Amino acid sequence: MPHTNKSVLLLTSASTDVQYSGGEILIPGLEPIRQGRVIDFSQINYRAEVVQVVTVNTTATPTGSTKYGVLIGDPNRRDHGYTEFLELYSYTTPSDITVLGATAALQREAINVEIIAKINKLSGNFVTAATLGTGTGFTITDTAGYYPANKQGMTNRKGASVVRAAKNPDGTGFTQSQIVLTTAWVIPVGVGANLQADAPVYDLMTGNLIAGEIEAPKTISGAIAVSGQRYNMFSISDLRQSPIPSVTGVVGFIPRNQQVWVDNGTGTSTANLAGYISFERAMHRGIAMTYVSNPSSQIDFFDNVILFQGPGGAVPATTGETKMVSDAKWVYNNIGTNTITTPTPSNAGLVLDQDLTATEGAEYTPSLLTLSPKEFTVGKQDFSVFARVSATTWANGAWQVGFHTKAAHSATFAYTNLASVGTLAASPTTASTQGILASAALVSTSTAIVLTNAASYTVEVLVTMNGVVTCKLNDVVYPVYSVGTTPLVLPQNTVMVPFFRAVNVGGSAPVLVISENLALPTVRWKY
Repeated sequence: MPHTNKSVLLLTSASTDVQYSGGEILIPGLEPIRQGRVIDFSQINYRAEVVQVVTVNTTATPTGSTKYGVLIGDPNRRDHGYTEFLELYSYTTPSDITVLGATAALQREAINVEIIAKINKLSGNFVTAATLGTGTGFTITDTAGYYPANKQGMTNRKGASVVRAAKNPDGTGFTQSQIVLTTAWVIPVGVGANLQADAPVYDLMTGNLIAGEIEAPKTISGAIAVSGQRYNMFSISDLRQSPIPSVTGVVGFIPRNQQVWVDNGTGTSTANLAGYISFERAMHRGIAMTYVSNPSSQIDFFDNVILFQGPGGAVPATTGETKMVSDAKWVYNNIGTNTITTPTPSNAGLVLDQDLTATEGAEYTPSLLTLSPKEFTVGKQDFSVFARVSATTWANGAWQVGFHTKAAHSATFAYTNLASVGTLAASPTTASTQGILASAALVSTSTAIVLTNAASYTVEVLVTMNGVVTCKLNDVVYPVYSVGTTPLVLPQNTVMVPFFRAVNVGGSAPVLVISENLALPTVRWKY
């Protein structure tokens, strides 16, 4: 039984474009999906193409009568049924090396220039070479156009070029250690022009496909992607029930992949931005469903009836710990002496403003009781937290989203280990990452991103099995350090809990809103 695939394109979108009803996920243009049979539900965001750059470092003293060269090609590419071989580009030095120059630097530069000329002379190798000058080396840069649209006369090009040192049998010449990847290549995803070029074209006489892809996304009415627009993709893999042809009366399951491509509102036209955000939020509900039974997951969309309660059922107090029950159960600890003791539910999400007094606010975590399963252990699993936040005036509030050691709330970040993204009161309009390792000082690293008032932002903190931390703001990775420029790596067996916090800056209202918070035992639901 064949694996089946189906896709649909949404040029405009809204939260109502995805429905969860009767145990099924219903999206116009796709077949109904049984929630209990979903085996993967993930989000792949738009990515622009980045071409690979390789640097050949030439610093050794060259010798006479020696061949120096590199091998370049794409072994994944096939042309007329043949696999492409790596092409050799080389230059053999004269026996008297001083002919090339009086110094080693001049000699190396002469060698580099010869090799560069040979690389650039061949137009079909999909690379260009350029000198770094003064004999220090040269770069080999891929030309744009990985994985071109399927059509007659296409280049059949695949991924990035392979660059290898052409080492001589006696060990002379360039070595592989001299070849360094300077810029990693990125496959483009969701580029409107590319999706448009992938639209299928059929022969009017035979009905055969002559260009494009059969499964390229189209709207229900048959419209194709728009050049200049950017599209995010949601992929749902499930098992579809089907009769087994060779066994009467017995059914089996066929793997099925379905994709939704959605204009994310950040292209040439931003008309669908609000619609996309509401659609994405609705899709995140489906993704969260696949993890909801995991005891460690903490999932909240802040649009339910919310109950606030102090210790023993009392009214929330001005200081200390208070409980909040929404989609998830939270404990939050007031920072400072708040006379307004609860945040405010709203149509946009949970407004975290309490007292409009500088330095006052609150921090939110799952239960901190020892036996509570709402925790993640470094080295036992991957885990991540995702949140969407917005503010009318970012300058009036500081906020953080991330993980810290499972311990009593601290108004001063006095945690043994911490990893987060957000802002600090000293610079509330510029996003930064924060790291603490082994009770050392908090290390704040600016992203240089100045937050736009009234705009919403997504933040993520991801921790892999080996403790490596990745921080993202609007899907862009920013460094997080433990000391200096040493990347933060959390210690094995450290128990962490997700948290978010907000404090007032300056005494005016930021109208700081959180509308999603997903702490999940994975780092691979969103790419």
